[in-house]
Amino acid sequence: MDRIKSAYEMAMERFQQRKEVPPEEIEKMEHIPVGKAMAARYLNEKDFDFLSEMNKYPDKIKGYMAEGALETFLSNIQLPVDRAAFDTTKKALEGITLLKVNKDALREVYGQIEHLFNYYEKTLEQAFGQFKERFSAKMASSMQSIEKKMGAKIKVDPEKQPGFREEWSRVVNSFNAQYNQVLAEQKEKLKKVR
Repeated sequence: MDRIKSAYEMAMERFQQRKEVPPEEIEKMEHIPVGKAMAARYLNEKDFDFLSEMNKYPDKIKGYMAEGALETFLSNIQLPVDRAAFDTTKKALEGITLLKVNKDALREVYGQIEHLFNYYEKTLEQAFGQFKERFSAKMASSMQSIEKKMGAKIKVDPEKQPGFREEWSRVVNSFNAQYNQVLAEQKEKLKKVR
């Protein structure tokens, strides 16, 4: 009859079955976060010299750090919803340029991203105009009855009406989901550039 193993015996069996982590993997796990942190400093500090900091490390370690930095730069490329997002994206693209060798391929992808952003801004502006018109038309019927009761014309800004911001926010979220999908494809292209 088999005897029941103690928790200690089971733990010792699992310990003996564990796999040895290669030193390269440990170095990678240690230096990817360092690269991420350096990229964050580059994005946030105006005078941070990313390349000189990176060059303080051996080539093998720099590769791991570049991997972490690239991850941070890519995550900071966003649709230009406001000036801050646009500036951060621009700085992130500059950071990627520091990491990559094939500048021609980068320029091509950057051109595609710029085209995407221009199209996004124009389309969003057009969508806002159309949304505002539709919202105003919906409000017009209820405003006519109020004007009849008051006996005077009322000028109403649709943007200041209840529900306008909420409805517009839903439209923008749906709109952004489509464009973020295309932007994700461009980020994948950036990852693959040497």
